[in-house]
Amino acid sequence: MFFEKLMDHQLIGILAALGSAASWAIGAILFKQLVNSLHPVAMTLAKGLVSSVLLGCALISIGYEAIDIFTLGLLIASGVLGIALGDTFFFAALQNLSAYVVVVFFMLGQVLTAVLAVLILGETIKETETIGILLTIVGITIVLWAQSMNEGCQSSSWIGIVYGIISMLCMSGSTLIAKQALYSTPTIQATFIRMLAGMLGVMLFNAMSRQKIEVIQPFKSFKFSMRFLIAVVVVTFGGFWLSMVGVKYLDVAIANTFNSTEPLFALPLAVIFLKERVTVLMVIGSLITICGIILLTGGWWSV
Repeated sequence: MFFEKLMDHQLIGILAALGSAASWAIGAILFKQLVNSLHPVAMTLAKGLVSSVLLGCALISIGYEAIDIFTLGLLIASGVLGIALGDTFFFAALQNLSAYVVVVFFMLGQVLTAVLAVLILGETIKETETIGILLTIVGITIVLWAQSMNEGCQSSSWIGIVYGIISMLCMSGSTLIAKQALYSTPTIQATFIRMLAGMLGVMLFNAMSRQKIEVIQPFKSFKFSMRFLIAVVVVTFGGFWLSMVGVKYLDVAIANTFNSTEPLFALPLAVIFLKERVTVLMVIGSLITICGIILLTGGWWSV
């Protein structure tokens, strides 16, 4: 009976959520190699521009559907919050923390999403889900503590954690806002509107701050440009779009369960490509975090 139910939209949602987790892990590794060459605001702006063009081309090929003003407003708000602000603070966190630690640390966003779902969507938290929240927090704390033991209590690490918390708050709120709009909007179209709104939001914030940020110079390097393009394609179609597909066909909590497998993809990638030192304590903390996320979304397997 369970497998019969899976062989439809739910299976699509599960595969999309897993694909999104893998893509975000790959994206974190790729952007970690680039983030020190470009200001976080410039990185978000450039990524938004390239992503908007790619998504726009995809949207032209499948056609644009008319949507109401309220839905459009939700997607714009989601894009500004999750991309203009969330992505910028994500890149800032990535500058100050290792890629693997960032991936595990951002699992805390699942907890924030669940809490916001209670406050905004009126969902309830069961006892097992409360235990899941506690386990997630404990697991992430272990990973961060192991990181501090490796590198010492550097101020940059604390700055990275602060940026990460702000980013997670923005992204969690953005996910819940987008969920409301996805009931009546194709996922590619929703992703395009969110990305375009995020890019325009960055441009507006930057204009208001009157801060001069170098964007063009790093792209004069062909190697940098190609790496950046690959990273953007991975996170745009793998990360953003597949996450929207997962949220569309699954409950937010269920989608977050499969998204929580991201550290499992990031672990070997960080070791192989970034030569990051991942200790046994970090692995233990990561596994505790994943178990916590699964409990947090307790009961999905009985759907």
